[in-house]
Amino acid sequence: MTRDARRRRALWWAALLMVPVAVWGQALPPDLVRALEALPAGERARVQQQAQQWARLSPEQQQALRTRASEWDALPPLTRQARRASWESWQALPDDERARLRATAAAYARMSEAQRHELAERYAALDTFERDGWRLGSVLGADWPRLHGLFALVPDDQRVPLLELLRGLDDRARGDLAVIAQRTPPDERDALRRKLLSMAPQARADWLRGQASPN
Repeated sequence: MTRDARRRRALWWAALLMVPVAVWGQALPPDLVRALEALPAGERARVQQQAQQWARLSPEQQQALRTRASEWDALPPLTRQARRASWESWQALPDDERARLRATAAAYARMSEAQRHELAERYAALDTFERDGWRLGSVLGADWPRLHGLFALVPDDQRVPLLELLRGLDDRARGDLAVIAQRTPPDERDALRRKLLSMAPQARADWLRGQASPN
């Protein structure tokens, strides 16, 4: 976790645990008040909203959240990192992918212990890049072994637009892109990604079809 991320997390918990009902800032230490005021407007508004939600909780609910926070802090760093990554992946999934994942989870819960153990072993045997691919949902996860070379390591400013691009392609277009990805040398991948992002969405499928077809 970066220094800025640690600071934002500390501020969030401080607001959550310390801000009293309708007395924003008055009960906080001056240094914390100044730090909160220095946050970007959108982030400060989210902290204030969380503080207001906290104030509406019963003492029992507040204590339950404190307990959960303590339990979270007691987890090993790698466990927290994995759970945070899973949550961020879930938040990024489209609604239809979330619905599909909920149905899969329900089916998994109905399995026998032996079946769940077998699936866990199969998942553990996957390469890291394959596991990361399945975090993107069942559609992209299935294609990720062929696409990861092109999309696994991308600049931060490309990450969200590229995911939207991939989810906007149909099965054939993703198949064509997988063919192109296999042919593209590492030093040309960034240019390919930027070219795809610069295209109008309706033009990508035809362009990919032409590039993937044998000459």
